[in-house]
Amino acid sequence: MKSSAKRILAVSNRVNGRLLCRSRFNNVHRCGLLQQHRFLASSVGVSVPEGFKDTVKNTILDHALREDSRLWQSTGDDPLDDLDLEFETTRYWPSLPPGVEAIDPIAISSKEIVKLVESIRDDMLNTEHPVLQKAATYFFQSAADGGKKVRPMLVLLLSRALSDHITTTHQPVTSSSLLPTALEWQRPELPDLNRRLAEVTEIFHTASLLHDDVLDDADQRRNLPALHTQFGAKIAVLAGDFLLAKACVTLAKMGDLRTVEAMSTVLEHLVLGEVMQIRGPKADGQKSRLRVYLKKNFYKTASLMALSCKSVAFLGEYPDELIDVAYRFGKHAGMAFQLVDDALDYEGTAQHLGKPSMADLRSGLATAPVLFAAQEHTELIPMIDRKFKGSGDVERAIEIVFRSDGIERTKELAILHAERAMDALLELNPSPSRDALIQLAYRVVARTR
Repeated sequence: MKSSAKRILAVSNRVNGRLLCRSRFNNVHRCGLLQQHRFLASSVGVSVPEGFKDTVKNTILDHALREDSRLWQSTGDDPLDDLDLEFETTRYWPSLPPGVEAIDPIAISSKEIVKLVESIRDDMLNTEHPVLQKAATYFFQSAADGGKKVRPMLVLLLSRALSDHITTTHQPVTSSSLLPTALEWQRPELPDLNRRLAEVTEIFHTASLLHDDVLDDADQRRNLPALHTQFGAKIAVLAGDFLLAKACVTLAKMGDLRTVEAMSTVLEHLVLGEVMQIRGPKADGQKSRLRVYLKKNFYKTASLMALSCKSVAFLGEYPDELIDVAYRFGKHAGMAFQLVDDALDYEGTAQHLGKPSMADLRSGLATAPVLFAAQEHTELIPMIDRKFKGSGDVERAIEIVFRSDGIERTKELAILHAERAMDALLELNPSPSRDALIQLAYRVVARTR
C-alpha cells in the first residue's frame, strides 16, 4: 500500500468514532461519508485515489456496524442464565398467581390467529410455482390445523400487554401535558408491525419443523403426514428455505434493525441447536449432560420465543426494563414448553401428540426424563453414551424411566420455568392480555399434547 493510502487509513481510524450520531432507539445515522472522504484527503494534503474511496468507505461502515451491534444489546442478560432451576420449589402451582384472572388466551386471540394464517397462506407465501405453493402452505390451510400457534399468540398478546402497561402507568394526557399523545391511544386492533412479527415467528417455527422432519426421517407432524413423505426430501427442504426467505423479506420491510438482528439470531440458534442435537459436545458427568441438554433446548425452542417477545418490545420502542420483561417471559415460557414436550414424549400417544411417541429415545436422544432417571439408575449412563444403539437399549431405557421419577422431575422443572415466565409478566400492570399470557404459561405445563 502506498504511503499516502496508509496516511488516509490512519486518519480514518482516528476519526471513525466521530462519524456516528446516535438516537435513543433503532438507528445509528451516518454523517456525510463522502464529505468525510474529502476531509480526510485535505487533512493529509493528498488526493484520494479513485479505487481507494471504497476502502475508506468500507472501513467506516464496518466500524458503524460494530457500533450498531454493541448498541443493540439492550439488556445484559445472558441467554443461558437461569436455565437450571432444579433445586428451587414451586410457589403458585397448580394455582395462578394472586390477583390474576383466568382469561382464556385462545378466546381473546382467535380472530387474530385466523387472520394470521390467512395472511401467511394467501399473501406472504404466494408464489407462481404450484408445487412450491402447495408445499409451503401445507401447514397453513386453516387456523384449525397445523399446530397450536403458541408462538404467534405470545407475540400478539404481549404487544397488547406492553401497550396496556404503558397506557396505565402514565397519567392521562391533557392539552397541557408533555407526555406523548400516543399514550392515550386505545387502538382497536394490533398494529401491523406486530402482526407481521407474529407471522414471521410462526413461519420460522414451521420452516424449522420441515427441516427437522427430513433430518429425523419423521413420518408424521401435526397429525398429518410429514411434508417430505408427500413431496420428497428435496422439495421439503426447499419449501423450508422458501419460508425462511419470505420471512426475512418481511423482516427487512419492517425497517427495525434491532428486530432484524434479534430474529436473525434465532435462525443462528436453530441451526446451532440442531447441530448440538446431532453431534453435541461430549459432556462429562450428569450435571454437565443436563446443562448441555438445557442449552440445546434454549437454542432449538426457547430462543424463538424469547427473541420474538423481545422484538415486540423493540418495535414498540419500550424502555430497557420492559425489553427485559419481554425477553425473560419468552425465554422461560419456551424452556417450559420444551420440557413438557419431552415429558409428553413418554406419556402421550401418537394420536394426541400429532407425532410418534418415544421418538426422541428411538432417535438416540437423551432428554430430561432419561437424564433425571440416570441420576438414580446409573445403568442408563452407558446407554446414553452409545445413543441407545445397543441391543435392547431402547426397551430397557423406557422401562427404567417409568420406574424412576424422571418424568415427574421434568414436569417440576417445567413448572419452575413457567413460574419464572409468570414472574416476569407480574412486573406489568394488570390487563386482560397480561392475564391471558399468564394463563397461557399455565397451560403450557398443564397440556397433554
